[in-house]
Amino acid sequence: MTICKGMATCKMGMNYEELLRCPKCHQAGKMIFHPDPGDIRLARCEGCNYKLPVYGGIPDFAEHIALTDPKLNPAQKLMNSWLFAFLYESFLWRPLHTRIGSGISTEQEVREVLEMSRVAPEDRVVDLACGTGHYARAFARRVPEGLVYGLDVSLSMLGRGHKIARRKGLTNIIFLRGDIHLLPFDDKSIDRVNCGGALHLFGDLRPIWKEVSRILKPKGVFTAMTLTLTDGAIRKGQQWLVDRGRATFFHPDQLASDLSAVGLSSFKYHKHRISLLFCAVKD
Repeated sequence: MTICKGMATCKMGMNYEELLRCPKCHQAGKMIFHPDPGDIRLARCEGCNYKLPVYGGIPDFAEHIALTDPKLNPAQKLMNSWLFAFLYESFLWRPLHTRIGSGISTEQEVREVLEMSRVAPEDRVVDLACGTGHYARAFARRVPEGLVYGLDVSLSMLGRGHKIARRKGLTNIIFLRGDIHLLPFDDKSIDRVNCGGALHLFGDLRPIWKEVSRILKPKGVFTAMTLTLTDGAIRKGQQWLVDRGRATFFHPDQLASDLSAVGLSSFKYHKHRISLLFCAVKD
């Protein structure tokens, strides 16, 4: 029996599986999703016959991370909540905090990132720490001939994102549970990588920079929105979090240097209050 390798293959001549690496044997191009990315019930590697867990249509490429991980910091634990996922894009959370932190709307934030990315209609995009997918959906509209992978460790966020994308008819997005430190994509296979609003939640960013550089094609673009250091009383609170390894707040010069060390150069940024939007290009 021939298994159609995904709805994207049938409709656009492309498939979601060819760029993915099996989390067990690490071979690329061996994954099979069935019956299609809109309703995945089976995810299997043809190379080693490993069957990935699938939760509500979302393949789990990060089985090594517990669904409820006690190592997560309080902010990361909050983002695993179904209630938080439901409220995330409402006026009570993301739009409100974006306006307070940056003085701009979430719509303007996304527009600026899309402009920095210079994304093309046929590009393949990975949206890291995608949450409920507001960036992933924006990229999907810009790549009607391409693909978008929304990757997060929170099933509640991914489940919400999956429902919203399908409700809006965006069939060129697939949501995956994955580890930002061990990305399930082949080397030099992705045109654009984005990470909106999560990098400041991590202490050591070096493994993340290396993974982003590894999966990007030459001349591929990395874009992100994160938080920068500020002054006064807020600076003291930021330093308290940094000293305990619970967060990182970025200075553009140091960020440019860190990214250059892994082959991501041509650094540019926009700063809005404590919000930092930046891009870098793979050498």
